[in-house]
Amino acid sequence: MLAVMDEHRVEQAVVLPINYPAYFPLTEERQRDWLQANNDRQATLMRESAGRFVAFADCAVGETYAPQRVLAELERAAGELGLCGLKVHPSNLKVPADDPQLLPIVRAAARLGIPIVFHSNPCAYDRPFDLSAPARVYELLTACDLVEEVVVVIAHLGGFGFHEVLGGFGYVDFSGTLLSVYELYGTAFAERLLRAIGLDRVLFGTDYPIHPYEQYYAVLDRMRFTPTEVERIAYGNAARLLGEA
Repeated sequence: MLAVMDEHRVEQAVVLPINYPAYFPLTEERQRDWLQANNDRQATLMRESAGRFVAFADCAVGETYAPQRVLAELERAAGELGLCGLKVHPSNLKVPADDPQLLPIVRAAARLGIPIVFHSNPCAYDRPFDLSAPARVYELLTACDLVEEVVVVIAHLGGFGFHEVLGGFGYVDFSGTLLSVYELYGTAFAERLLRAIGLDRVLFGTDYPIHPYEQYYAVLDRMRFTPTEVERIAYGNAARLLGEA
Protein backbone atom coordinates (compact mmCIF):
# COMPACT_ATOMS: atom_id res chain seq x y z
CA MET A 1 0.00 0.00 0.00
CA LEU A 2 2.81 2.43 0.80
CA ALA A 3 4.34 1.77 -2.61
CA VAL A 4 0.99 2.58 -4.25
CA MET A 5 0.75 5.76 -2.19
CA ASP A 6 4.26 6.75 -3.33
CA GLU A 7 3.32 6.11 -6.94
CA HIS A 8 0.34 8.45 -6.63
CA ARG A 9 2.11 11.03 -4.44
CA VAL A 10 -0.20 10.39 -1.47
CA GLU A 11 1.40 11.50 1.78
CA GLN A 12 -1.15 9.99 4.19
CA ALA A 13 -4.16 7.69 3.97
CA VAL A 14 -6.88 6.82 6.47
CA VAL A 15 -7.04 3.08 7.15
CA LEU A 16 -10.45 1.79 8.25
CA PRO A 17 -11.50 -1.54 9.77
CA ILE A 18 -14.88 -3.07 8.95
CA ASN A 19 -16.24 -4.41 12.28
CA TYR A 20 -15.59 -7.96 11.12
CA PRO A 21 -13.76 -10.77 12.98
CA ALA A 22 -11.90 -11.95 9.87
CA TYR A 23 -10.66 -8.48 8.83
CA PHE A 24 -7.10 -9.55 9.63
CA PRO A 25 -5.73 -13.12 9.55
CA LEU A 26 -5.61 -14.01 13.25
CA THR A 27 -4.36 -16.96 15.21
CA GLU A 28 -7.01 -19.08 16.93
CA GLU A 29 -6.02 -17.54 20.27
CA ARG A 30 -6.36 -13.97 19.00
CA GLN A 31 -9.68 -14.75 17.33
CA ARG A 32 -11.16 -15.15 20.81
CA ASP A 33 -10.77 -11.38 21.23
CA TRP A 34 -10.83 -10.23 17.63
CA LEU A 35 -11.82 -6.67 18.53
CA GLN A 36 -8.68 -6.09 20.56
CA ALA A 37 -6.58 -7.94 17.98
CA ASN A 38 -7.89 -5.80 15.11
CA ASN A 39 -7.20 -2.59 17.02
CA ASP A 40 -3.70 -3.79 17.88
CA ARG A 41 -3.11 -4.48 14.20
CA GLN A 42 -4.43 -1.04 13.22
CA ALA A 43 -2.00 0.54 15.69
CA THR A 44 0.87 -1.53 14.29
CA LEU A 45 0.06 -0.40 10.75
CA MET A 46 0.11 3.23 11.85
CA ARG A 47 3.34 2.85 13.79
CA GLU A 48 5.19 0.89 11.10
CA SER A 49 4.17 3.41 8.44
CA ALA A 50 5.74 6.22 10.48
CA GLY A 51 2.36 7.96 10.60
CA ARG A 52 1.53 7.75 6.90
CA PHE A 53 -1.40 5.51 7.77
CA VAL A 54 -4.01 7.28 9.91
CA ALA A 55 -5.71 4.30 11.53
CA PHE A 56 -9.22 4.15 13.01
CA ALA A 57 -10.56 1.83 15.69
CA ASP A 58 -12.87 -1.15 15.29
CA CYS A 59 -16.05 -1.80 17.28
CA ALA A 60 -18.57 -4.57 18.01
CA VAL A 61 -22.11 -5.08 19.29
CA GLY A 62 -24.19 -8.11 20.15
CA GLU A 63 -23.68 -11.21 22.23
CA THR A 64 -19.94 -11.64 21.61
CA TYR A 65 -18.94 -8.51 23.52
CA ALA A 66 -20.65 -6.95 26.53
CA PRO A 67 -21.27 -3.19 26.08
CA GLN A 68 -18.83 -2.21 28.82
CA ARG A 69 -16.12 -4.35 27.23
CA VAL A 70 -16.63 -2.56 23.90
CA LEU A 71 -16.41 0.86 25.57
CA ALA A 72 -13.29 -0.13 27.49
CA GLU A 73 -11.66 -1.29 24.26
CA LEU A 74 -12.53 1.97 22.52
CA GLU A 75 -10.95 3.87 25.43
CA ARG A 76 -7.79 1.75 25.04
CA ALA A 77 -7.77 2.16 21.25
CA ALA A 78 -8.05 5.96 21.35
CA GLY A 79 -5.84 6.38 24.42
CA GLU A 80 -3.12 3.76 24.74
CA LEU A 81 -2.96 2.85 21.05
CA GLY A 82 -3.48 6.37 19.71
CA LEU A 83 -5.98 5.41 17.01
CA CYS A 84 -7.45 8.49 15.38
CA GLY A 85 -11.14 7.69 14.95
CA LEU A 86 -13.84 5.02 14.94
CA LYS A 87 -15.39 3.01 12.10
CA VAL A 88 -19.00 1.82 12.41
CA HIS A 89 -20.16 -0.67 9.78
CA PRO A 90 -23.86 -1.37 10.43
CA SER A 91 -24.06 -4.08 7.76
CA ASN A 92 -21.27 -6.16 9.28
CA LEU A 93 -22.56 -5.48 12.79
CA LYS A 94 -25.98 -6.64 11.54
CA VAL A 95 -27.80 -3.72 13.14
CA PRO A 96 -29.44 -0.62 11.63
CA ALA A 97 -27.35 2.54 11.74
CA ASP A 98 -29.84 4.06 14.22
CA ASP A 99 -29.91 1.01 16.52
CA PRO A 100 -29.89 1.98 20.24
CA GLN A 101 -26.98 -0.42 20.80
CA LEU A 102 -24.76 2.06 18.98
CA LEU A 103 -25.63 5.00 21.24
CA PRO A 104 -23.11 4.24 24.03
CA ILE A 105 -20.37 3.75 21.44
CA VAL A 106 -21.18 7.02 19.68
CA ARG A 107 -21.34 8.89 22.99
CA ALA A 108 -17.97 7.43 23.98
CA ALA A 109 -16.43 8.59 20.70
CA ALA A 110 -17.83 12.08 21.31
CA ARG A 111 -16.36 12.10 24.82
CA LEU A 112 -12.99 10.89 23.50
CA GLY A 113 -13.03 13.54 20.77
CA ILE A 114 -12.57 11.17 17.84
CA PRO A 115 -14.43 11.27 14.50
CA ILE A 116 -16.73 8.44 13.38
CA VAL A 117 -16.92 7.04 9.87
CA PHE A 118 -20.23 5.27 9.18
CA HIS A 119 -20.37 2.76 6.36
CA SER A 120 -23.38 3.82 4.31
CA ASN A 121 -24.26 1.92 1.17
CA PRO A 122 -27.93 0.91 1.06
CA CYS A 123 -28.25 -2.11 -1.22
CA ALA A 124 -29.34 -5.74 -1.21
CA TYR A 125 -26.23 -6.50 0.88
CA ASP A 126 -27.75 -4.38 3.66
CA ARG A 127 -30.79 -6.34 4.72
CA PRO A 128 -33.17 -4.68 5.13
CA PHE A 129 -32.28 -2.47 2.17
CA ASP A 130 -31.82 0.73 4.16
CA LEU A 131 -29.84 -0.75 7.08
CA SER A 132 -26.99 1.74 6.61
CA ALA A 133 -28.90 4.61 5.00
CA PRO A 134 -27.55 8.12 5.72
CA ALA A 135 -30.91 9.16 7.21
CA ARG A 136 -30.51 6.49 9.89
CA VAL A 137 -27.11 7.87 10.87
CA TYR A 138 -28.47 11.41 11.05
CA GLU A 139 -31.44 10.19 13.09
CA LEU A 140 -29.16 8.42 15.58
CA LEU A 141 -27.07 11.55 16.19
CA THR A 142 -30.04 13.92 16.21
CA ALA A 143 -32.13 11.82 18.61
CA CYS A 144 -29.38 11.80 21.22
CA ASP A 145 -28.40 15.47 20.74
CA LEU A 146 -24.93 14.66 19.46
CA VAL A 147 -25.01 16.62 16.21
CA GLU A 148 -22.74 19.30 17.63
CA GLU A 149 -20.62 16.85 19.63
CA VAL A 150 -19.58 14.27 17.02
CA VAL A 151 -17.56 14.73 13.84
CA VAL A 152 -19.23 12.25 11.48
CA VAL A 153 -18.37 10.99 8.01
CA ILE A 154 -20.90 9.25 5.77
CA ALA A 155 -18.90 6.79 3.65
CA HIS A 156 -19.54 5.92 -0.02
CA LEU A 157 -21.67 9.05 -0.62
CA GLY A 158 -24.39 7.17 1.25
CA GLY A 159 -24.55 4.71 -1.67
CA PHE A 160 -27.66 5.22 -3.76
CA GLY A 161 -29.18 7.00 -0.81
CA PHE A 162 -26.91 9.90 -1.82
CA HIS A 163 -29.89 12.26 -1.97
CA GLU A 164 -30.13 11.96 1.83
CA VAL A 165 -26.71 13.52 2.41
CA LEU A 166 -27.82 16.69 0.61
CA GLY A 167 -29.77 17.78 3.69
CA GLY A 168 -27.42 16.17 6.18
CA PHE A 169 -24.42 17.33 8.16
CA GLY A 170 -20.80 16.40 8.75
CA TYR A 171 -18.57 15.03 6.01
CA VAL A 172 -19.13 12.67 3.07
CA ASP A 173 -16.53 10.50 1.31
CA PHE A 174 -17.20 9.47 -2.27
CA SER A 175 -15.44 6.08 -2.31
CA GLY A 176 -16.98 3.60 -4.71
CA THR A 177 -20.31 5.31 -5.31
CA LEU A 178 -18.89 8.28 -7.23
CA LEU A 179 -17.77 5.86 -9.93
CA SER A 180 -21.26 4.38 -10.17
CA VAL A 181 -22.92 7.80 -10.24
CA TYR A 182 -20.59 8.86 -13.06
CA GLU A 183 -21.27 5.68 -15.06
CA LEU A 184 -25.05 6.06 -14.73
CA TYR A 185 -25.53 9.83 -14.93
CA GLY A 186 -22.36 11.28 -16.44
CA THR A 187 -19.77 13.87 -15.50
CA ALA A 188 -22.03 16.92 -15.23
CA PHE A 189 -24.44 15.25 -12.83
CA ALA A 190 -21.63 13.79 -10.68
CA GLU A 191 -19.99 17.21 -10.36
CA ARG A 192 -23.31 18.91 -9.58
CA LEU A 193 -23.94 16.32 -6.87
CA LEU A 194 -20.59 16.99 -5.17
CA ARG A 195 -21.15 20.73 -5.34
CA ALA A 196 -24.69 20.36 -3.98
CA ILE A 197 -23.38 18.37 -1.03
CA GLY A 198 -20.85 21.15 -0.48
CA LEU A 199 -17.18 20.90 -1.38
CA ASP A 200 -16.24 21.76 2.22
CA ARG A 201 -17.89 18.44 3.21
CA VAL A 202 -16.51 16.16 0.48
CA LEU A 203 -13.58 13.79 1.11
CA PHE A 204 -11.50 11.88 -1.41
CA GLY A 205 -11.84 8.16 -0.74
CA THR A 206 -11.11 5.06 -2.80
CA ASP A 207 -12.16 1.86 -0.99
CA TYR A 208 -8.75 0.60 -2.11
CA PRO A 209 -7.91 -2.10 -3.21
CA ILE A 210 -11.45 -2.62 -4.55
CA HIS A 211 -11.14 0.57 -6.61
CA PRO A 212 -7.66 1.82 -7.61
CA TYR A 213 -6.72 5.48 -7.74
CA GLU A 214 -6.71 5.56 -11.54
CA GLN A 215 -10.48 4.99 -11.69
CA TYR A 216 -11.08 8.19 -9.75
CA TYR A 217 -8.65 10.23 -11.83
CA ALA A 218 -10.58 9.26 -14.95
CA VAL A 219 -13.72 10.74 -13.40
CA LEU A 220 -12.40 13.71 -11.43
CA ASP A 221 -10.17 14.98 -14.24
CA ARG A 222 -13.33 15.57 -16.29
CA MET A 223 -14.75 17.90 -13.63
CA ARG A 224 -14.08 21.62 -13.53
CA PHE A 225 -12.69 22.08 -10.05
CA THR A 226 -10.36 24.96 -9.23
CA PRO A 227 -6.98 24.18 -7.64
CA THR A 228 -8.38 25.41 -4.31
CA GLU A 229 -11.35 23.05 -4.60
CA VAL A 230 -9.09 20.14 -5.50
CA GLU A 231 -6.98 20.85 -2.41
CA ARG A 232 -10.08 20.82 -0.20
CA ILE A 233 -11.30 17.48 -1.51
CA ALA A 234 -7.91 15.77 -1.63
CA TYR A 235 -6.48 16.93 1.68
CA GLY A 236 -7.82 20.07 3.32
CA ASN A 237 -11.20 18.75 4.46
CA ALA A 238 -9.67 15.57 5.89
CA ALA A 239 -7.03 17.54 7.75
CA ARG A 240 -9.73 19.81 9.17
CA LEU A 241 -11.98 16.98 10.34
CA LEU A 242 -9.10 15.22 12.09
CA GLY A 243 -8.20 18.52 13.73
CA GLU A 244 -11.82 19.19 14.79
CA ALA A 245 -12.18 15.87 16.60
